[in-house]
Amino acid sequence: MGWNMDRLLNEARRTGGRGRFLVARLLSSPAVAFAHAPLLVAQTVAGIAIPFATGQFIDALVAGRPAVHPFLKLAALSVASAAGSAFLQRFILRHARRIELKLQNEILESAMDFAPHELSSLPGGELVAKLTRDASAVGGFVSGLYPRLLAALVTMFAAGFALHSRSTALSIAFVAFIPFAVALFLPFARRFSQNSRIVRTRSDQSFIALFDFFRTLPFLRTLDAERRFADSPRDALSALNGGNSATDSLSVAFGALLGAILVVGQVVVLGVAGTFAAKGSIPVGDIVVYQMLFMTAVQSVQGIVSLLPEAATLREAVDSLQEALAHPKARKGGRKPGKIETIEFRKVTFAYPGGKPVIKDFSGVFRAGRAVALVGANGTGKTTLLKLAVGALEPQSGELLVNGIPMSDMDMGDFRRRIGVVFQDSLVVSGSIRDNVTLRDPAFGASVVENAAAASGLDEVARKLPAGFDTRVGIGGHSLSGGECQRLAIARALARDPGLLVLDEATNHLDAAARAAFGRLLRKLAPERIVLVVTHDDAVADLCDEKIFCQIPE
Repeated sequence: MGWNMDRLLNEARRTGGRGRFLVARLLSSPAVAFAHAPLLVAQTVAGIAIPFATGQFIDALVAGRPAVHPFLKLAALSVASAAGSAFLQRFILRHARRIELKLQNEILESAMDFAPHELSSLPGGELVAKLTRDASAVGGFVSGLYPRLLAALVTMFAAGFALHSRSTALSIAFVAFIPFAVALFLPFARRFSQNSRIVRTRSDQSFIALFDFFRTLPFLRTLDAERRFADSPRDALSALNGGNSATDSLSVAFGALLGAILVVGQVVVLGVAGTFAAKGSIPVGDIVVYQMLFMTAVQSVQGIVSLLPEAATLREAVDSLQEALAHPKARKGGRKPGKIETIEFRKVTFAYPGGKPVIKDFSGVFRAGRAVALVGANGTGKTTLLKLAVGALEPQSGELLVNGIPMSDMDMGDFRRRIGVVFQDSLVVSGSIRDNVTLRDPAFGASVVENAAAASGLDEVARKLPAGFDTRVGIGGHSLSGGECQRLAIARALARDPGLLVLDEATNHLDAAARAAFGRLLRKLAPERIVLVVTHDDAVADLCDEKIFCQIPE
């Protein structure tokens, strides 16, 4: 296969991007970069002194000299090394957790700022994987990979230098071992990288499959279909298990090869040093010094190489996190529209990913004081038109203006605080009924909640519940009926006193009395605001000032 310069450049950019990403994580906690590293170097250098102290102690015993002072020196260095290791481990773990949490909050902030039409490209399960699995991998880099790599590098150079000061021949053997070890383990590096990518992809697929399955499980159980649909998450988990098993097998082979090299090196050095000592060329204690120094240096090289599996996993985690952090963000304008008087569509076209346009070259102006019914068959873009009007979708072409201000130039937070929305699937969040009406905005007092509830009929629901408006409801409103959820959604929209009120099949789950009350409410609200209504109910459509018949674009 020939060299592909574009591919090489792209890989270099990705690799450089990973490096900058990890350096930024380390620098986000300066104590890790500027306090931990010097302490770790000091501890490593102290550890290198242990072989020399051991050799001095053995030589004193062999020569019959007093061995108390060499023993105390050896004991002090060993205790200091062990204590320093525990202190450094606690230090780095504490800061690694802080960095991990900071990264998770960064991803959450990024997710909340995704462009509306891009949000669906990251399913909830995959986003959770990034927040847990991938952020934890970066935390693991700070707490484990980075310290071990730094310690191995310092140990390798310190032990190599000390070894050279005692035996030039062994230092040459050590230097020769480095390229040998790297060449030996490069094929493993490629395999680990390939396996980690497979595992990451299958892990994402498993998260998505599980989220989808558990979300639909209550419905599937009512039809006795849950076991048939369990095949999807089961297959995803099985594929993930296969990828993990392949990585496990590779890790075992890798570890066995590392162990074999370590044993061979230990035997060779012991034999050479023993021969020198037998001839009287070196003191007996130097056998231990040579062996400990050489093995320390070799183990440091092997320690670096042994990080290959974790490094491969880390690469995939960083790539995954960068996908989230570099995701297209919602455009942010600064102009506040004020009271909503007009919403204008100028030749707007919108198509969902992979599909044909649902809205094509649509133009029109919606004005305050008029209620407009959007009618037509299913799939003709009625709900899509509403979502465009409230900024939940962005058009591929054309322009949307609010009070003559392009939506792309607006302060969307200010605009969204001025609209009320009731879609077909009423969103119910975990919390109390009051939380669902106010969306935990402290600006909405008790009187606002009560007035909105009275207008929507939610007050009748609250009166039947043990804690009234403070009764807790689960995610999705499992403790409420469909009609009760719909009343809650209408109350939430009314509480905001919106300048734009969007109602998508708002009467679907309401009984006859509630639909009649809704009609009276619509007549009362329409004169003060823009009201956009999607409905198949002719009686509701007839209450509106205007009807727009939607059709599938040709």
